[in-house]
Amino acid sequence: MSRTVTGVSDPITTEVVRNALDTIAEEMGVALRRTSLSVVVKDMRDYSCAVFDVRGDLVASALDLPSLLASMAPALRACIDKWDGEVYPGDVFLSNHPYLGACQTNDVNIFVPVFDGNETLVGFTGSIAHHADMGGRTPGTAAASSESAFEEGVMLPALKYIERGVVDRNVRDILVANVRHPRQNLGDLRAEIAACESGARRFRGLVAKYGTVVVQGAIDDLLAHTSLRTAREVGRLPDGVYRAEGYLDNDGIELDAPVRMCVAVTIAGERITFDFTGSDPQMRGGMNIPNSTLRSVVHYAVKCLMPPGVPFNEGSLDPVEIVAPAGTVVNPTFPAAVGDRHLASQRLASIVTRALADTAPDRSSAEWFVGWPVLICESRSPKSGDVAVLLANVAGGAGGNDRQDGVSAADVHMANCVLIPAEVIESNYSLRVEQYSLIPDSGGAGRHRGGLGLRADYRNLSSDPLPFLSEAEQTNPRFPPTGAFGGGSGMVGSLMLLDVQGNEHPLPCKGKGVARPGEVISLRAGGGGGYGPVSERPAESVARDVAAGYITAQAAAALYGVTAAGVAP
Repeated sequence: MSRTVTGVSDPITTEVVRNALDTIAEEMGVALRRTSLSVVVKDMRDYSCAVFDVRGDLVASALDLPSLLASMAPALRACIDKWDGEVYPGDVFLSNHPYLGACQTNDVNIFVPVFDGNETLVGFTGSIAHHADMGGRTPGTAAASSESAFEEGVMLPALKYIERGVVDRNVRDILVANVRHPRQNLGDLRAEIAACESGARRFRGLVAKYGTVVVQGAIDDLLAHTSLRTAREVGRLPDGVYRAEGYLDNDGIELDAPVRMCVAVTIAGERITFDFTGSDPQMRGGMNIPNSTLRSVVHYAVKCLMPPGVPFNEGSLDPVEIVAPAGTVVNPTFPAAVGDRHLASQRLASIVTRALADTAPDRSSAEWFVGWPVLICESRSPKSGDVAVLLANVAGGAGGNDRQDGVSAADVHMANCVLIPAEVIESNYSLRVEQYSLIPDSGGAGRHRGGLGLRADYRNLSSDPLPFLSEAEQTNPRFPPTGAFGGGSGMVGSLMLLDVQGNEHPLPCKGKGVARPGEVISLRAGGGGGYGPVSERPAESVARDVAAGYITAQAAAALYGVTAAGVAP
């Protein structure tokens, strides 16, 4: 796509408008978090907010979850295409259809059109939030074992939820009739709408201050400048073809059959092409990556190549081409299941960034753990008596890099969710959080050690058995987070059930289970890979790690040759 600087807005005004729009998106996120009802949105922070121009191009965003941001523009454009000429003040659009621009049914998009004082459309505000349940065959909706999009809850294809200020009761009733806990869904939906409407008010105020022509000119110039800067930064990278591949543990159904994904990144001048040809055919299970999520992977990878000052908007995709054969794991055809696409897209982000490592070694690292162990269950609140779905995940370790050790317990790459506080879980569900703790020795050894994975144990306090779904990726020892430049691999993840005597029973990496009263469900994330030769890690750094509990004395001796006698607190 070719963009031209209009010059309607002077550079200073364009920068003021840019920062104002960024602030609007950030304030929308705060409003959404504070007014939402579910633990998933309020405490886990599984949402994003953004501002768009009249074409549906992403202009400004709060960098909450990159996996959601780049998927919002295709979902909005599906609404614009469907309702062309019928967009009015007071309208609110709703969409979660994964084959109409959205990414999974749980992630519900809300868009509010913004008009100036003359009722001329000047843009849109948008929010996307993960609703804990959208119906379907499994509580929580998304499951790797799903075999069709029709098993993944109610699909809402670019609808008007509100038209000229009036809620469409038919749409509301369809939603209520198809979800397990409608009060929770409607609460989060109202929060999304409130966030978008608050952003729309601020957007209208910005237009009133500077004028429609100036603001739209500033937006056009912002996108054009971003496009130009991105192209120039790509042009500074060495031309060539850079390849990488990796494997998912399985497709969610055949648990002993790995799934291959690969990419060839071609840099030619100021153009960059991501070609996913050669990736396996679409999976039978529910981890296929829809087009909008693939777009997010690429947008994230491009952002990683850019200096910090290059904005994150639609212009940064102009120098980019994506090749993804239809019917593959990275571009499935309807009605392939996609609800658990996050597990696969995180692995794909790792593959793509590994392919790009040689283009910018100073920004590369060892591999990060991307397995995202998660617990999904329905449980009753001991405080209110309400039943709701819990979605709780734990984070792994980032890979070490040339400057420092990897970060521990980080929701890596395109994710940015927060660990739900133990107090919140214990007051909303019949569960007790027995521990949140880092796992010693889980990070790969190296000059700069990989970050550690996190362990979370949840005890069933109910007097009844608790059915649950637990899932994780990167549990296969064949596919650990690999080290770089001589560093060691990080630990893979695992899922365990602890009986009342404390005996551990391994759980399958993806599947349903039942925790009897008093039993514990244990999620264990892996660690990041190490960076650089183990021999180059200073003994005092090893000593500090042992003193802090990051590595054991046995590992210090075996991996680094530092004995207990040589380890000082």
